[in-house]
Amino acid sequence: MDRATRSGKNTSNNTTASSYCKINGQTYKRIEKQLLFVRHAEGYHNSLFDERKVHEAINIRDPELTPLGNNQVADLRKEVDILIKSGVKIEKVIVSPMTRTLQTAWGTFGGHNIPFQACHLVSEYCDAPCNYGTRRSQLEPQWQQVDFSIVPEVWWNEDETDVTITLRAKRFREWLFKQPEKCLAIVSHAGFLHELLQEQFRNCELKRINWIHRSRRQARGH
Repeated sequence: MDRATRSGKNTSNNTTASSYCKINGQTYKRIEKQLLFVRHAEGYHNSLFDERKVHEAINIRDPELTPLGNNQVADLRKEVDILIKSGVKIEKVIVSPMTRTLQTAWGTFGGHNIPFQACHLVSEYCDAPCNYGTRRSQLEPQWQQVDFSIVPEVWWNEDETDVTITLRAKRFREWLFKQPEKCLAIVSHAGFLHELLQEQFRNCELKRINWIHRSRRQARGH
C-alpha cells in the first residue's frame, strides 16, 4: 500500500516516519521516504528522434549525452546545490546503469560526498538497441565511484514487455522501502518513470515526491 505526495518545501529533517498505524482494525507499519526523481539529460538518441531520424535513433546502443544534455546537467546541478544548501540531505543516489543516466547522475550529484548505487531495476523499457545496456565488467572501470554490486553482468532484458516492466517497477518499490536511507535521488528514464509514477518527465527534469508505504504487520509466533 503506497501513497505519493508532492514535496514543495525544503526541509533539513530527513527522518523517515517509521511507525505503526491501524486501518480497519489491521496494524500497518508506516514508512515515509523523501525522493528526488530525475530523468536523464538529452542523449544522442533523443536529438535524433527530435530530427525525425527514428532508425538512427533507436540503433545507437547505450548513447551518451549530447552537448545540450551536458548543459542541462550543469543547470540541474545548480538547482540541486541550492537544495543541498537549504538543508536537503541526500543520503544516496540510485542510478540506472545506462551511460546517459550515469553521466547525468554524476554531473548533478557528484562531489557532494553522496554514495552512488547502480540499480538495473530503474533502467529504461528495453524495446530497442538504444535501451540495451553495457556489461557490468565494462562499466565498473569507467565508473569506479559507483557501486555496481547488485547489478548482474548482463542486466538488461532484450525481451522486455509491458508485463515485465510493470513487474520490475513493483520489484523496485519493494526494494526501495527496504533500504535504510530516508532521502534518496533516483536517476532514471522517461518510460520507467512513467510506469513507476504515472508522470511525464522532460529531459533532466527533477521532481520531489514523498512516498508513504504501509505494510501489514505480521503477528509474532509463540
